[in-house]
Amino acid sequence: MSFLFGRTNGNYNGSIISSNEPVLIFFLRLIDAFAGSLFFIGLIIFFKIDAAHYTETTLLIFIVSLFVFHFIGIYRSFRFSSMRQEIYSVVHAFFLLYTVLFFTGYILGILKEFSGNIIGIWIIAWPAFMILTRVLMRIMLRKLRRKGFNLRHAVIAGSGKVGLMLAHHIKANPWSGTDLAGFFDDNQTEKIDGFPVIGRLSDLPSYVRKHRIDIVYIALSMKAEPEIRFLLKGLSDTTASVHYIPSIFFLDLILRGEIIYFDNFPVIELRGSPIRGIGSLSKRIIDIVLSGIILIALFPVYIAVAVGVKLSSPGPVIYKQVRYGLGGEKIIVYKFRTMYVCENDHEFIQAIRDDPRVTPFGAFLRRTSIDELPQLINVVQGRMSLVGPRPHPVALNEEFRKIVPGYMLRHKVKPGITGLAQLKGYRGETDTKEKMEKRIEYDLRYLREWTVLLDLEILLRTLFVLLFHKDVY
Repeated sequence: MSFLFGRTNGNYNGSIISSNEPVLIFFLRLIDAFAGSLFFIGLIIFFKIDAAHYTETTLLIFIVSLFVFHFIGIYRSFRFSSMRQEIYSVVHAFFLLYTVLFFTGYILGILKEFSGNIIGIWIIAWPAFMILTRVLMRIMLRKLRRKGFNLRHAVIAGSGKVGLMLAHHIKANPWSGTDLAGFFDDNQTEKIDGFPVIGRLSDLPSYVRKHRIDIVYIALSMKAEPEIRFLLKGLSDTTASVHYIPSIFFLDLILRGEIIYFDNFPVIELRGSPIRGIGSLSKRIIDIVLSGIILIALFPVYIAVAVGVKLSSPGPVIYKQVRYGLGGEKIIVYKFRTMYVCENDHEFIQAIRDDPRVTPFGAFLRRTSIDELPQLINVVQGRMSLVGPRPHPVALNEEFRKIVPGYMLRHKVKPGITGLAQLKGYRGETDTKEKMEKRIEYDLRYLREWTVLLDLEILLRTLFVLLFHKDVY
């Protein structure tokens, strides 16, 4: 058992699982693709469907799923990621896969051969199977890792604040299967917070070679360039993976950083747009479809609210306000008017509790967020999205962009009607710097963790928040 799963025994740290991960992933790819084809064939047989091209369709499902799942990257290692993130990746992959398959089936004229029952059950059963298998695999591997099997052995270069935070995080999450041997540091010789200091930085490469360390985390300041260069050169003679942990300051301001290439020159992109490519297309499709459905379904509500606004006080029904959109460009945002006044731009003053500017009917609209419904028109126009950082009035932007670090990064994506910050309770008046900092914190977290599934989750949870939230006025 120890040989099979690689339990740590002081001398041997290999494992069949670790050394054969590429083979296991190959078989997992085949199982995932076969599952989709087998589910489809099973439904054809169960419902006794006489389809002329079911063989070709089954083969198409198998081949396309292999390519799409590989392209999306659902077979990368999720050892250090949450189960939720892995499920997000699977759902995102299926969103793209079904788009490709249904489009291809429509073009080839074979989609009409299969009933809605078959398609409906199939599009639910296949991803449900894949998610279930991954959850079970996670549970099994986490239990094994907690018992000392299938571990990755690691050391940390640098015992400063960032290194200590990482060490405590590894200790608090044994499911990652990371066995931390200790620190290497030139300024610390004794144990620190219960973690051993093995030696100086110069001792690290030889220790890694001798003890077959899998991962080296470099948690040194960027000022320590000579030390980092020494470690990278010394570790080039090993097979250890090397990860650099940036300072807390950079962690707060990085948005999905990645390495890109300008010709053959590597460039680290710290602040790219987190939603692009197929992700951007997926988000746009959801925006158009859902906002279009809601606009049509709630048309009578729009008429009733418009009449109510007109009868409750003099002034326009729709209130137009200048706000910042994608890339910091100014956009016109639509809302049902809820005040006696129509303040805009730099004259804007945030609403407060029992604000005398708010009409009685407007108070009801604001409390229920019905006043936000015209922003669905902004979504259809492409100025906004259903989910994203809430657009702030220009005056509010100009005030807080000067005092809240990373404030303008929220404009790397389209603003949304609802967002993660609103779900976390930071909705309504932001009368202090601390409230705005928390809102920005969750806005940036949304940008870093964005997936299609996260958008759908936020939309569903927003419905419940609107029913019980009391801090909007």
